[in-house]
Amino acid sequence: MTMNKGESTRLDRIEEKIDKLADAVVSIARAEEKLAGLESLNIAQHQQLQDLDDRMRKVETKVHDVETSMGVLNKVIWIALTALITGSVAMIFWGTPSL
Repeated sequence: MTMNKGESTRLDRIEEKIDKLADAVVSIARAEEKLAGLESLNIAQHQQLQDLDDRMRKVETKVHDVETSMGVLNKVIWIALTALITGSVAMIFWGTPSL
C-alpha cells in the first residue's frame, strides 16, 4: 500500500504533535517531582520552626524565673545593706558612752 504525499504530510504532523505531547508529559512529571521535593522541604522547615519556637518558649520561661529570683535577691540585699548602715550609724551616735 502506497501513501500519497498528503497522507505522509498528515502523518508527519500527527507524529510531531505526539512528540510534543510526550515532551509536555515529561515536563509535567518533572514539575510534579520538584513540587513534591519543595513540599517535603517545606514540611521539614516547618518542623524546625516549631522546634525553635518550643526552645524559645523554654528559654523565656527560665529567663522569667531568673528575673523573679534576682528581683527578690536584689530587695534582700538592699534591706540588709540598709540595716547595716542604720546599725552602724546608730552605733556611732548612741553606742559610745560620753565622758
